[in-house]
Amino acid sequence: MRKLLKWLDKYLLEIGIIFLSVFIPLYPKFPLIDLPQTWVYIRLEDFLVALVVLAWLILLVRKRVSLSTPLTLPILSYWLAGALSLVFAVVFLRTQIPHFFPGLAALHFFRRVEYMILFFIAFSVVKDLAVVRRYLFFVILTFIGVCLYGFGQKFLGLPAFLTMNEEFAKGLPLYLPPTARMTSTFAGHYDLAAYLVLMISFLGSLIFGFKNWLAKVFILGVTFAGFILLLFTASRVSFAVYLLSVTLMLVLQKKKWLIIPFIIVSIYLANFVTGSSERFAKTFRVRQVVYDSKTGLPIATVEDFFISPTPTPPLVVARKVAPPPPVSGPPPAEENLPLGSGFIDLGDLTREEALAQIIKRPIITSSLQTASVSSQIATESGEFLIKRTIVYDISFTTRIQGEWPRALEAFRRNYFLGSGFSSISLATDNDYLRALGETGLLGFLAFGSVLVAFALLIRQGLRKIPPSLSHSVLIGTTAGLLGLLLNAVLIDVFEASKVAYVFWLLLGVTVGVAKLALPKDRPLWKEAVEIAQMPLTAMVGLGIVAFLVLGSSISNYFTGDDFTWLRWAVTSRFSDIGQFFVSAGGFFYRPLAKIYFLLANPLFELRPQGYHLVSFLLHFGTAIGAYLLTLLLTKKKLVACLAGLLFLIHPINAESIFWVSCTSQLFASLFYLWGFIGWVAWRKINWRGRPLFFFLALLAFVLSLLSHEKAVTFPLIILFYDVIFYHSRVVMNWAKRVAPYLPFWVLLTAYFWIRTLVSHAHGLSGDYSYSFKNLIFNLVGNFTGYLGEAVFSFNFIPLYDLSRDFLRSQKLVAVIILIVVVLLAKKFSKYLKIREWWQGQNFKLAVFCLGWFMIALLPFLGLGNIAERYLHTALVGFVLALALGINRIWEKLKTKNLILGACLTIIVVAGVTGFYWREMAKAKNDWRLAGETANKILLAMATNYEEFPASTSLYFVNLPLRQNRAWIFPVGLKDGLWFIYRDDSLKIYQLSDVEEALDLAEGKPSARVFPFENGGLKEASR
Repeated sequence: MRKLLKWLDKYLLEIGIIFLSVFIPLYPKFPLIDLPQTWVYIRLEDFLVALVVLAWLILLVRKRVSLSTPLTLPILSYWLAGALSLVFAVVFLRTQIPHFFPGLAALHFFRRVEYMILFFIAFSVVKDLAVVRRYLFFVILTFIGVCLYGFGQKFLGLPAFLTMNEEFAKGLPLYLPPTARMTSTFAGHYDLAAYLVLMISFLGSLIFGFKNWLAKVFILGVTFAGFILLLFTASRVSFAVYLLSVTLMLVLQKKKWLIIPFIIVSIYLANFVTGSSERFAKTFRVRQVVYDSKTGLPIATVEDFFISPTPTPPLVVARKVAPPPPVSGPPPAEENLPLGSGFIDLGDLTREEALAQIIKRPIITSSLQTASVSSQIATESGEFLIKRTIVYDISFTTRIQGEWPRALEAFRRNYFLGSGFSSISLATDNDYLRALGETGLLGFLAFGSVLVAFALLIRQGLRKIPPSLSHSVLIGTTAGLLGLLLNAVLIDVFEASKVAYVFWLLLGVTVGVAKLALPKDRPLWKEAVEIAQMPLTAMVGLGIVAFLVLGSSISNYFTGDDFTWLRWAVTSRFSDIGQFFVSAGGFFYRPLAKIYFLLANPLFELRPQGYHLVSFLLHFGTAIGAYLLTLLLTKKKLVACLAGLLFLIHPINAESIFWVSCTSQLFASLFYLWGFIGWVAWRKINWRGRPLFFFLALLAFVLSLLSHEKAVTFPLIILFYDVIFYHSRVVMNWAKRVAPYLPFWVLLTAYFWIRTLVSHAHGLSGDYSYSFKNLIFNLVGNFTGYLGEAVFSFNFIPLYDLSRDFLRSQKLVAVIILIVVVLLAKKFSKYLKIREWWQGQNFKLAVFCLGWFMIALLPFLGLGNIAERYLHTALVGFVLALALGINRIWEKLKTKNLILGACLTIIVVAGVTGFYWREMAKAKNDWRLAGETANKILLAMATNYEEFPASTSLYFVNLPLRQNRAWIFPVGLKDGLWFIYRDDSLKIYQLSDVEEALDLAEGKPSARVFPFENGGLKEASR
């Protein structure tokens, strides 16, 4: 008896794990116990898992096994987060969530625990590599069984047992026709595809782990069979994920030369599998789609439009959604994916072709006069245009329009804890949104910490374990995990029971293998610190912050000058591109910006999201540039991160980011900054040798000049940098000193000649022009204003405006104040011993930052007023100085009191970033409201007025100019209305007095007066 107990102590868990790894994938999902309020059942594997868990718990109590693993703390934290979310949902949200059942929510939570506890059991089993080899043998045997059953469904008519709807989940055998999507022993083709991606990546890695060539060929054949079965599932997302995960596996195995042949062969074979290639072809289909000729927005496909047209409000995208596929009955002979409601215009009609295809339909409208209610009116505007358009299928639009919004709604109920398990629906088709919706940020981050801890362990293992079977196991699981993570974007893969069981078992074995090979591994937190210091990690972190702070602005509407740029793009042709460089056409000289809008218009049309996304990416790219530049100059990673963060969230950048009209400035800033990075890299790395970075700087300078005139200061910036850092180190003759700058000055001279004498570009006027008699006052006043905005954000603007208005009429007072400020600054600089405080290289950097700020603003300091958008490039110097100043505080304080220095530094950083974050949130909200107001105004006109007689005069009174600092309609109203009426003869006027407008309209039968009152546009008359 004692021998039996000893044998069981040694082998019972191993037998249980191997049995589960074979039984769970191969045994169909026959139901045992029905759960109310759902068609999910308790099944036989649940009881088998419970028995293995019971055995493990007994051994745990007897201290034969341990809970100590590298992933223990993250997993327990996820369970705790899930329990808190469950309790919160049951106690506080149960009455607010429709179809929420506490018992069902608890079962969902315990199901997650059931999946993940297998990790601890599998980890406990791995005592030596012999156990691992036995486990791998049965895993390969199980995979063969899954493949054989799948081929049996395809060619021999073996039944499938699905859980896709309530009837199928009862365990009824379904006989799939040859053209159907194979499921093998799994409950659906998506589950099978996810399992295959996981195992193909894992087994593919084992090919390089075995030394025996017979074993290599055998595993290769098994893996190839799995690939063919993957094609039989016709899962588009899983096929793409398979390519990426196997590519990662080959990279980690240092077999990069196999990547291109592997991809070519995989795509080639996919073309020969019926059902797979056809389904990919149905992802995006070209159809004839009806567009509203006034708004430019899609309504429906031609067949749906003429059979059952759906009314569409102008200027609001309203799409005809295809009915969902049936959820009961036998599966169809071949899946026919319905068209979805997402449209991508091909933009392939000429003006003449468009006019020829315009069709007429009856009008359904209302005479309501206020914009506040007109947005709810359904109308067909009368003229429609048929265009060839790419339409993507229902599987995408179901997620975008149904499942994902439900998950986000659940997340918004409680950002921290979510709405509890089972609070969304049975499927979300995005595991990340599901985690946020059900367990909030706490659960999402806790689950993520499990994966992060595993990644840190694998990083440590791959660096220390030589090529071997253990090395291949680590790589295979890592590549398979990538496949699951990518699949999770469109599939609830971690909730699919068969996949989840297999994954957590495999993860436990893999971590056990890593611990065997790394008995004296260093703590994972050291790995985390090392990774956190990598530039790529900092860039990813900045990207996350950018999405959190600025991401929602992508849905903003257009404002003001945006319509001028859009109209210009619509009325231009690709053949005009050459003229952009030699003729400004009475506009600014910005050829690159014009080319961008010309190319973007066919893709984005009147959909603002695309334009805002480009602005978001350009600003983010500039923030990355600020980070890299600071890293180059200081070699201090934390200082670089802080500078990049401050630039990213600084509220003064709001106008540049949220106003589409500022795209040209964003392009210029991006090229300006990256060009300067190229110059610094050339100077620091190989300035005597290869000129690659030099030519990159030169190219970036040209692109920046073609984007916006502020780039004219670039030659001064590089000269100033060299004077500060290199004038005493560069030993060369006069010609070699001057030669590097000559190309930049020659290009700048050519730019001024073309801009002024050839293109006749639009000049400066009004407040935004130079006044030589006030030049000194403007230079000082504008520099003060820009510096105040950089430090105090929008809070400084009222003080600046008040001071400027007063000093404009009191020049003598302004001179006295200027002299006093200079004397005080000199006095305080001596008193504070600024040069001593900064010391050496820090002092040079401080001078350079101040010089950058001033030089980048030189084109605008002499103007009669200031504008936030002109600060975008100059702000790089300010945030670099601010980050250096905070770092200097830390360096000074830590030598006296480390704890006090750390606390004060954290308080300063938190205070500065918190202030800018809050101000940016306000600015973002202002621009959102500005876009909504602009949309209301245009929507009211489009809804209530189908057309106007030729040469009609339209008087708009008291149109809002700004929403705080966000522009609404400073200009651009005429161009916005042009997109509705396409009538060049309309005369548009903006006035501030209703009586004056009525007087001007009197005697003109077709004239109309529209005052803006109480947030809406109305028509006024006598």
